[in-house]
Amino acid sequence: MQVKFSKELYPKEAVLKAAQFFTDKYYMFLDIDEQYYFVNIQPIDGEMEKDIEKQFANEVLTQSARFKIMQETKGIRELILGRALASTIIDDSDTGFVDDENIHSEDILNSWFDEYDK
Repeated sequence: MQVKFSKELYPKEAVLKAAQFFTDKYYMFLDIDEQYYFVNIQPIDGEMEKDIEKQFANEVLTQSARFKIMQETKGIRELILGRALASTIIDDSDTGFVDDENIHSEDILNSWFDEYDK
């Protein structure tokens, strides 16, 4: 079975992602000309579902919408990611570590029970 999609209406990425979605049950053969993307669908095992053409068309439409939304929100996603990563930058100038040479291991390595359980 062959289906075709207009290059003017659908992005190539949407057709590729839709084809990949069905690769568990079908062999997908892709081709193009000046105006259309062509998809030849063949079942791997057994029979072809009667409404596979409609299912595939719906998946191409879904992937087209996702691709469009991804393009429209690219800037805001990059901004959010940039701010999230920027907030994790560690300031090395003030580590908060106090080098106290007066602390000895004998002072801190005591049993809590020996110290407070009286």
